[in-house]
Amino acid sequence: MNPIYFPFTYIPKSVGKALSACFRQTAVYQISGTKIPEEMQELSQDGILDIRIPVEVNGEFLDKILKDYRAWVNIHQGTETAFLAAMANKIPFFDESASSQIRADLKKIGKQIPAEEKPDPLFNAKLFLHMAQEFDLQKKGLDQDLMDIEAMEEDFMKNLKWEDDDDHARAVARKVLERDDPGHFMTTERINAWVSIMLQDPQASGLFITTSRAVLEHLIEIVPEMEQVICLDAIPMDTDEDEALSNWQDGLMESLEMLATENWPIPMDDMANPPEVPGSEKSVSLTLYIVPNKTPYECFSDCVGTDVFQAESAKTGTRFKNTLIGIVEKSD
Repeated sequence: MNPIYFPFTYIPKSVGKALSACFRQTAVYQISGTKIPEEMQELSQDGILDIRIPVEVNGEFLDKILKDYRAWVNIHQGTETAFLAAMANKIPFFDESASSQIRADLKKIGKQIPAEEKPDPLFNAKLFLHMAQEFDLQKKGLDQDLMDIEAMEEDFMKNLKWEDDDDHARAVARKVLERDDPGHFMTTERINAWVSIMLQDPQASGLFITTSRAVLEHLIEIVPEMEQVICLDAIPMDTDEDEALSNWQDGLMESLEMLATENWPIPMDDMANPPEVPGSEKSVSLTLYIVPNKTPYECFSDCVGTDVFQAESAKTGTRFKNTLIGIVEKSD
């Protein structure tokens, strides 16, 4: 049983290294074999990632859709000011002429797309995940610039002798947390789209891992049965094939497989703490929750709140009786 990373399809190298501190290998979904980011390919070659493509879509086709969308946005951005000026004395979209025009435009678009080519919900989910991956990749490219600016801001505040250094430090920490957590953006939509792909994966798992605090908090809110069962701190990372850590990872996975496949409640007395690895300066924490007496298909169908997934899960045999959801976070 490999853990499955969710609800993202993009894993930066730093996140891959954090995951590898806890697990020998982590599965991650991709939409197209031709659009896998280079750093993820390197993590796969190192054995850290198990890249899965449950249902592949032509990457060039997805890129064409994105290109057309961006062109549409660029065209319409320039008309926003003129449109608002023209509608200054009206409530937009609430007069009859505007409503009629919108209906006419929608009918025209519908006639232009043959019925057999209209996208289905699964295709929409794949397209959304592709767009989300592009967004996450571009966002990562801006992060270093933001870090440089924040460093300059911090130096500036120090020179001004900021009256409350603690308040300033907390404010900076909050900004960094939100910047580093892509799950803050369209959390529900990301989970819904990812679940659509997960249900197409024939390689089942009972363990799902995220690095997003926003995603975890969202799940805790909508899945009231979630119960914390494990909290492990100071798991060493960036180690070179340490035997003690590898043995601990094997023991951890045996315990987690038992948690996912046996009837709840299950004794947790034998869970070993991670070993200390000399020379390891960085560490991560792993917090695990259990959704008892629900298979992964049942659990995630509850998350998206639709009977379609419930029907799909009934057709899928699984040995997992419980669902495990965990978060890996870098330690301070």
